[in-house]
Amino acid sequence: MEVSEGAASIIDEKIATAKKLKEEGNSAFKAGDLTSAMRSYHQILLYVNGLDRSGPGIPAPRDGKSTLTEDQQEEISELKFAHYNNLAAVYIKLEKWEKGEKACTEALTIHESNMKALYRRGKCRCELGDLDGAKADADSAAGLEGGAEDKLA
Repeated sequence: MEVSEGAASIIDEKIATAKKLKEEGNSAFKAGDLTSAMRSYHQILLYVNGLDRSGPGIPAPRDGKSTLTEDQQEEISELKFAHYNNLAAVYIKLEKWEKGEKACTEALTIHESNMKALYRRGKCRCELGDLDGAKADADSAAGLEGGAEDKLA
């Protein structure tokens, strides 16, 4: 089932707004404005959550398949991942370990082998006293290729 041109435009606008919010959040985080960063990261999810389902201007799929293009699906997935992973970075700075762990776990449901999310969750688990969980995350992260840079998604 194809999405109408108007619905596709609505989806693309929401994705563009979410990308802008991600950049605003990243800038605020780098500037140390954690409140603004958190606000921007939360708003990302508000714009993209549910776009893969029917809604105003978006017809419900009849065959159970998504009405989004592959590019739109990928962008939405990456924005959801950025929401959770970057929000975890804010929670870590605020020493909100339980919220950080939860955000990382959500990020890992999208990209199960993401080094930054594993590292961040391991840090949260360590701070929460879950040393076995922290070690498991560290071992998983160590088995991945790439640098261990702590940049925002």
